[in-house]
Amino acid sequence: MITTVTLNPMLDKTVYVESLERGKIHRAARMEMVVGGKGINVSRQLKQLGLKTIATGFLGGEIGSIVQRLLRGEWIEHDFVITDAVTREGVTYREADGVCTSVFEPPPRIEVKSVHELNSKLNVLAPKSTWMVCSGSSPGFEADDLFYEAIVIAHRAGIPSVLDSYGHAFDLALKAAPALVKQNKHEFETTFACQLQTDGEFLSGLDLLLSRGIQYCIITNGANPCYAAVQGHYWKVTAPRVPTVNATGSGDAMIAGILYGFRQGWKFERCLLFGVAGGAANARKWEIANSGLQEIQDLESQIVVQRLR
Repeated sequence: MITTVTLNPMLDKTVYVESLERGKIHRAARMEMVVGGKGINVSRQLKQLGLKTIATGFLGGEIGSIVQRLLRGEWIEHDFVITDAVTREGVTYREADGVCTSVFEPPPRIEVKSVHELNSKLNVLAPKSTWMVCSGSSPGFEADDLFYEAIVIAHRAGIPSVLDSYGHAFDLALKAAPALVKQNKHEFETTFACQLQTDGEFLSGLDLLLSRGIQYCIITNGANPCYAAVQGHYWKVTAPRVPTVNATGSGDAMIAGILYGFRQGWKFERCLLFGVAGGAANARKWEIANSGLQEIQDLESQIVVQRLR
């Protein structure tokens, strides 16, 4: 079982309108709801690939109840801490020409008792798990150290962990030395106050992560090539060009694909290629983290990989 931790989930609504005009009233053609959050996306894609997963984190209020109902509808196993803080909502207005405009509510403040409760829950889940995945943002300073704690708990349970985050929560969690770290270019540049443009600069970024005791390091850059390393091995990986319908969740689908590869016993390079294919498969459809095994395999053979060192 793979445990995913989402501290700041969201009820993600898509409202379909003909066009948006500022200051006007619009009548929507339809509305769709899906559960958002990076860790939840990882669980969703893992489930599509047939792996057992459980999603945890914080949920609260009426929105939290809707989120749980939607997760049950997707048959995504979950065990969230129920808080007094109401889970946030996000609304995306999708116009007929495909242009999207999104508004996300600010995160709720999580009470300290709920932070302790989630810590206790992770101690129960870790011994039953094969990986601990810490993904997404923190809702506030009260929860900032939870990813750090989750990784320490994973170490104690003898399982590897993934960190895909940013901000203070990432800074703290990195000190616990997760097995795999993934950040996008913007997040990395912001975290480490640097610029990544050339192959050499990306490699220096990977070296920085390796020096922190990270075993598997990945820096993504949207549809551009991503860079990855394990000690002594560096790759530049280019995904096939696909028509981008919705890139949201592509990094999460990538993580899920890599974990699927590890579950099959593949070496990291093969896991990486499958993960990149999973991200590309995700980007070419509207549904998030919802690609089937065959869809990903069809793209895997089109990945271009270059060994840099």
